[in-house]
Amino acid sequence: MIRRRAMPRGVRVAALVVPALLAGAARAEIANRIVATIDGEPITAHEVRRYAKERNAESTPAARVLEALITDKLLEKEIKALGITARDDEIDRYIEEIEQRNGMDRERFKAALEAQGLTLEAYRARVKSELEKAALVNREIRSHVNVSPEEVRRYYEAHLDDYATVERVKVRDIFLAIEDPVEEASVAHARAKAIEVRSLAQEGQDFAALAEQFSEGPGARRGGALGTFGRGEMEHDLEQAAFALEAGKVSEPVRAGGGFHLLRVDQRIGAGHKPVDEVQEEIRDTLYNQALEERFQNWLSHDLRERHHVEVLD
Repeated sequence: MIRRRAMPRGVRVAALVVPALLAGAARAEIANRIVATIDGEPITAHEVRRYAKERNAESTPAARVLEALITDKLLEKEIKALGITARDDEIDRYIEEIEQRNGMDRERFKAALEAQGLTLEAYRARVKSELEKAALVNREIRSHVNVSPEEVRRYYEAHLDDYATVERVKVRDIFLAIEDPVEEASVAHARAKAIEVRSLAQEGQDFAALAEQFSEGPGARRGGALGTFGRGEMEHDLEQAAFALEAGKVSEPVRAGGGFHLLRVDQRIGAGHKPVDEVQEEIRDTLYNQALEERFQNWLSHDLRERHHVEVLD
């Protein structure tokens, strides 16, 4: 029989602990492995996880988080190389705008940051970084984006249906209230008065003057002017009467809203399209933002990457 010599107690403990420490070190190494390099500088898996957590993107695929982190680091390198720095007063102004927009004073704002695990100093650092990135983008992108009048015209013609206008009528109204809608005599009296006023208008008396004299509606002091309406914007019976009228004609009495209305159409505006001059600023903004995004993505994926050596490891 071969006897094993007993180990001293301290040696036995070390024999158990050392393998455990080595296993823990191996796991840490795997968890914090290098996943990419930029100009030879490593990005670790731990950095990627921390970046995702700070931006509440822990459910986002790791590959997408890594790409965003690489982009941020490339932007930081460009900012440093170009000497772009956000001033303290710019940071202060930005934070004050955020506070005002959220109706907070400084103490409430700091409390809101703390609820998100941020100090004011950490938030200022984030704001500084974002302002510097915006300055870089302005320098590299915005100054190279321009929208010509020809591009605006082409977009307008290609999207003409977006600028279609419906038929509209410009209307005046004389309203004669029914004193008691339940009493036939009261209804008949209001109708008779409406017919009488309509006759005066047909005889050539000014409709606006008649509205100021007889109308009990809200537009009486404006000569009965109601405004300009498209289909679906007036009460059904009034709309039917208004759109059936020729410009300058007065309708038969129309019962609606507790009384009788006499409508006159001052102007009929046919269906068509808004003129390009009216919508050109809206179109220019649309095209500018599209071009800005396209150039920004192209700059990120080509120009910026070509200035640096980026390697993503399997």
